Amino acid sequence: MIERMSTQNKSLNITTLILGLVIFFFPFFRGLYFQKEFYIASLIISIIILATIILNKEKIVLSTPIEYFAIIFVLFYLINFPFSINKELASFELIKNLTYLMVFLLVSTKITTKKDITYFNWILILSGIVVSLIGLGAAFGTFSYKGAFVDGMICSTFQYHNTFGAYMLGILFLAMGEICDTDDWKIYILNIAGYLLFLGFILSYSRGAWILLPVVGFVAFIFLKNEGLKKVILSFITIIVSFGITFGPIHQGISGQNAAKGWLWLLIGLTITFVISFLLEKVSRKIPTLKVKRIYIAIALLLIVIAVTFLVTSGALNKYLPDSIVQRIQGINLKTFTVVERGVFYKDATKLIKDHPIIGTGGGGWQTLYSMYKTYDYTSTQAHNYIMQTWIEVGTLGILALIGLYLSFIWISYKLLRSITDNNLSDKILGVICSILVLIGHSVIDFDMALGAYAITLWILLGVVVAVSNNFVGLKSIKKIKIHYIGPIVLTAIILITSGMFSLGRMYSQKAVASFTQKDYIKAEKYFSKAAILNPFNPNYKFDLGNIQYSLGKSQRSKKLMERGLRNLENGLKLNKTDLKILTNAVSLYLNQGNIEKGLELLENLEKYHPLNDNTYLNSIKVYYKLGVFYMKQGKVDEAKKYFEKVVLVDEKVKQLNEELKTRREKLFKDIHDIPKPYAENRFSITLDKSSINAINSAKNILNKLNK
Repeated sequence: MIERMSTQNKSLNITTLILGLVIFFFPFFRGLYFQKEFYIASLIISIIILATIILNKEKIVLSTPIEYFAIIFVLFYLINFPFSINKELASFELIKNLTYLMVFLLVSTKITTKKDITYFNWILILSGIVVSLIGLGAAFGTFSYKGAFVDGMICSTFQYHNTFGAYMLGILFLAMGEICDTDDWKIYILNIAGYLLFLGFILSYSRGAWILLPVVGFVAFIFLKNEGLKKVILSFITIIVSFGITFGPIHQGISGQNAAKGWLWLLIGLTITFVISFLLEKVSRKIPTLKVKRIYIAIALLLIVIAVTFLVTSGALNKYLPDSIVQRIQGINLKTFTVVERGVFYKDATKLIKDHPIIGTGGGGWQTLYSMYKTYDYTSTQAHNYIMQTWIEVGTLGILALIGLYLSFIWISYKLLRSITDNNLSDKILGVICSILVLIGHSVIDFDMALGAYAITLWILLGVVVAVSNNFVGLKSIKKIKIHYIGPIVLTAIILITSGMFSLGRMYSQKAVASFTQKDYIKAEKYFSKAAILNPFNPNYKFDLGNIQYSLGKSQRSKKLMERGLRNLENGLKLNKTDLKILTNAVSLYLNQGNIEKGLELLENLEKYHPLNDNTYLNSIKVYYKLGVFYMKQGKVDEAKKYFEKVVLVDEKVKQLNEELKTRREKLFKDIHDIPKPYAENRFSITLDKSSINAINSAKNILNKLNK
């Protein structure tokens, strides 16, 4: 079965062809991190999948643990949606994961030949090349792409250097798999691709990704077949030599923003790669395959790694390497600010998990609630650990499903590599497996999976592994389950309709903001009303709609419109009762309406959900002081005194918190020498502005007079 299936030369089916072409472009749109781009991508994918299912009317057959755990895992996002803390973010995460699941099932179903695997690999490799070139172009200063080059590090279209680095490494391993299966001119293209990917990988300055190279590389070394290992070693030599010759001038082109020099040396690097690749390929054909025991190769590689590590850490190579590279390598230890900060994120995430242990918070739980739990006033909408963040969102039950998925992948991958008799196919699928290991491995220490393009790549590759298991090897499977095509049609239609509605809602909200800016409040109210209908889970649409309706009702003396506005304000608050901006605006709105009780209730919520934010205490002082003055003017001295005392209590609480934060800072960053000083000063103290300090002093003076 293996030989027959792997040598078939059927043409690609139309679904595979179209899906591949669409996937090629996904990384270019800010990595599909933001809702705007992801909903459009989800729309396109849904149309492709829906058309495929309707035309073919095929049942989906589940036969591997990976498929079962994948479905169970995604189902938890659906099950806990009604109980989610933040319906807007929960709906976004649900749509994302449903989209990933449908892509995964489609790929696992449509891949039936080795040619299909090659097609998806090449699509991802070519896309990775473009991503690398965009990053290099931005680094050279040739063109501007927002967030593609930040603080000397290439982020490219992902706008985050660590995710870019992990993605480059993952695609590099895919290229490795294709190199093993290539004997013609394509090997030159793959080596050139490897050079560009490796260049982007290094210039990402992602230490986590750098560490994964030898770790996952060791896995590849163990499982590569002899001929494949020979090809990979030759390609690695080609890439390293080309990189070594050209990296210095390319780095100078980046640091000096000398685009001409940068592109010239990049072109020289591509040429050197081609020439060395050509020469080594010709020489290797004339040299018989040497049967060298792997243990000797492993020892040689280990000695090289030890030697290079010693030379770098001892400073012997400092004059040959850019300072930025040396500093990043020397910074690979547990006593760095980044490592300590990650530890704080994970510790705070653990507190959150303890409060929502079973089914979690729903999607977006960390982003919604982390301000309540944070050790100091950092700003991070992601937990920087996919396992921890998923645990928060879908609870212990959901994380067990994800762990089951990962363990199933490892088990099936091992079985595949032991069972496949076609050496080229074995090495090809090894490239896919190593790529998955990189993408999963790095997501454990960062928020890569929040970027849709990264996550879709991972799910596609998981689909490839399942397809190989089903079609090429025929591993003994657990009980097969057939899903009638009506189910996937309904599910995909829901994704399609929801993504379309939310995209339209965003469009109308932008029109509403534009109308509001132009002071056309009638039109703004109309557009916000449409946006709120199309996306009923977005709290900002409801809140802004309510605000406009209340203001219009007040100016038009329409009690009905004012009441409608108040209802929408309440609905907006219910949808996200923790949002700092909404809470702050709501406090002001209710107090201005004379609803002091509601305003004070929300002020307490502000302190509950944002206990380390400056604005919490600035607002509290401002509100309490104004209320004190208000009651003093009315002659209600006792009531006024109560609020002036609250002002003083807030001041005392701020001083107490600042002492605690100072202690935390000293404890956390003991022996840490790379702390960004301004960052630490701002994040480990609550700062009151001049107006608040004046209000505190005034309140104290008034209380002194009243107490005499």
